[in-house]
Order: sequence, then C-alpha cells, then structure tokens
Amino acid sequence: MSARDHAAYANHCATLGVRQVRTVDELNAVYRPLILRWHPDRYIGTAGHAVALERAKALNAAYGYLSAAITSEKDSNVALPMARPSGQRRVSEHGFPDASVLEIFVKPSSIISVGYNSATADLFVKYHGHRTYRYIGVPPLAFEALLLASSASAFVRDRIERQYTYEAL
Repeated sequence: MSARDHAAYANHCATLGVRQVRTVDELNAVYRPLILRWHPDRYIGTAGHAVALERAKALNAAYGYLSAAITSEKDSNVALPMARPSGQRRVSEHGFPDASVLEIFVKPSSIISVGYNSATADLFVKYHGHRTYRYIGVPPLAFEALLLASSASAFVRDRIERQYTYEAL
C-alpha cells in the first residue's frame, strides 16, 4: 500500500474514531452508532443541521472507502496498514433517486444501503445488483429499528415489505 493510500486509510479511520478496522463487522460496529447519532433528520430545523449533514457525509465517505479497502485487500492480497480484514462486498458509489436522502450502508446482507426521507416517510432500500425500492409511509421508528437490526434484509422482509406499499425505482 502506498503512503498516500496509508494516509487516506488512517484519515478515514480517524473520522470513525478508530485507529484501524480489521473486518466489516468491526467497521459496522463503529459506523452504525455514529450515523444514527449524526443523521441529519435528527437535526431538521435546528442550528446543528448543517453540521450533522457534513458529519454524516464524512461518515459515509469513510465507510465507503474502508469497506472498499477491505474488499480490495481480500481480492488482491495487499494488506491494509495495521490490519488484516476479513473482506466483503463492494459498496455502491451511487446514492438514491431522492437527493435529500442520505445513503446509509448496512451490515452484509442482500441489502447494500438504506435511506430515509422524514418529510415524506419514504424508506429507500438498495439491494445488490443496484435494485432500489421505495417503501411509502414508513414511520421514523421503523427506520431506526432497521438500522439497529442484526440483519437488514430479514428486517425488511419481515417488518417492512409486508406492511408498506413499495415501488421499484
């Protein structure tokens, strides 16, 4: 790994408040509480909204970079600095059709990422293969429960798909 890559890795780890991540599970364990804390929907109408939006963007950038680095390390056998991660899928580089929705990456499953628009109560779910669905009228507490679920795909299957109208995007 080049010095530039090492510096980028260290900076993204610092954004998440850690020195290193060895596995995707470790990455998810530090990312999820932070993105829940800094999600911009929690700060709508407050002076902290702009700060939360920038912080959430930085957290997502760190997650995307580190997740891709873990995958790349697994695929190429080039070790990350200070780490020997277990690897997983590549992270999508594309957000959701609704530009106001922040893309949040979830634990390894058939789902890549989720997003929520609190103004419209729309939940966006992006599956592997970049199939994206919009679930209509999902309450904020259901979205938070999804982010805390041990399996995002099981949660969506059991508690979202059967209760809310959805459309493929």
